[in-house]
Amino acid sequence: MTEYRFESFSPALTDGAPDAATRNYLQAVLAGFHDKRPKEEDLVRRVERAIADDRHFTAAYVGHAPAHALDAAIPVATFAHFEKRINVGGGRLVPAHLITWVTVRPTHRRRGLLRSLMTANLTEAKAAGYPFAALTASEGGIYSRFGFGAATWYSDMEIDTTPGFALGVEPDRRVEICEASKLSELAPAIYQRFVEYSPGAMERQALYTVVAAGELDPETGEEDRGVRAALHYDVEGQPDGYVSYKFAGETFTEGRIEILDFVAVSDAAYSALWAFLGAVDLVKKISFDYAAQESPLPWLLTDPRRAKVLSRHDGVWLRILDVVKALEARPWTVPGTLTIKVNDPMHLAEGTFRIMSDGAGAEVETASASVPVDLELGVAELGSIYLGGADPVILTRAGRITAHSSGAAMRARSMFGLERAPYSPNDF
Repeated sequence: MTEYRFESFSPALTDGAPDAATRNYLQAVLAGFHDKRPKEEDLVRRVERAIADDRHFTAAYVGHAPAHALDAAIPVATFAHFEKRINVGGGRLVPAHLITWVTVRPTHRRRGLLRSLMTANLTEAKAAGYPFAALTASEGGIYSRFGFGAATWYSDMEIDTTPGFALGVEPDRRVEICEASKLSELAPAIYQRFVEYSPGAMERQALYTVVAAGELDPETGEEDRGVRAALHYDVEGQPDGYVSYKFAGETFTEGRIEILDFVAVSDAAYSALWAFLGAVDLVKKISFDYAAQESPLPWLLTDPRRAKVLSRHDGVWLRILDVVKALEARPWTVPGTLTIKVNDPMHLAEGTFRIMSDGAGAEVETASASVPVDLELGVAELGSIYLGGADPVILTRAGRITAHSSGAAMRARSMFGLERAPYSPNDF
């Protein structure tokens, strides 16, 4: 039976180049996600972004490798974590333990590596005081067994901007084109305001800014000189929204715009930026691959059929680590009392809990097992309803939640609801 060695470390550059451990780690990550081998300068930029995000690496190694196989210094499994804050409603930003770059080499599957890495990491995160962990999943069937539940969703949309495209309400049109490079300076501050404004939004990693600013084409690793950008200005003349985009059509007769990033701090910015996009010449279609789960775009248009949802995807998955801390961190705008029993196969967040909301916040107390329960659910399902994105009534109908008292699912629907559907326009 293969014996594995686990090591944790931080990414590092030595004399401007990745150190050996970092280089070998990233080689395993790139292979796991089928990325091309990067040029040296691109690899350095990846490490710089990992350092900027304060990522922490964990890797599993074999003691030796047979002749002609990959060197034993290259991990057979990788795991990384870092911290960003998530808006849990009402502008409340809560530190979250984010998990990423999870890979296991195909030749070392089904040997407990992922479970060992995940169990140790989540246990440490709980001990460190995080109320929940989060990740975005490349495959949907992997992480529910570790207590993660899909908590935000987004849509791929296609918008028809042929003649006749119009908004139902005239926007303020305070939009101006800017050099995409300006977003290097402006985008982080605008996005931070968006995080404070939108439930489910989380602070971003460094990659998004460099892509929006045209500094990096993720497909080629080179500068993207085709990127354009526009800004929306508030009544005081300060930027409060932006769109980054590029022409993606093969010919002008079939012109298409691909949106790289769209961030609006206000509803006014959102509608005005769409009015701008719809007015771009030589374009018939706009591709928007990260639209909100409950996008207002169809309602902006005089013809809502012009905004077509092509597909829907899960975004952020949440894993509750401390039920009391997590539930007390978010706002509760509907008063009421609800007692829930949480089942957790990893025994990190199980128990019976009583939620007592006064219409602003809630006091949550651990209850004894003998207390009558309104709802019984798994910790993954609790993660799904935590931001109001999943409907407890639907989950009850699907058998994922068990209601033990009349009307409990309906009460949970109203109590867990936030000011708007959660939306996080990024993965990690």
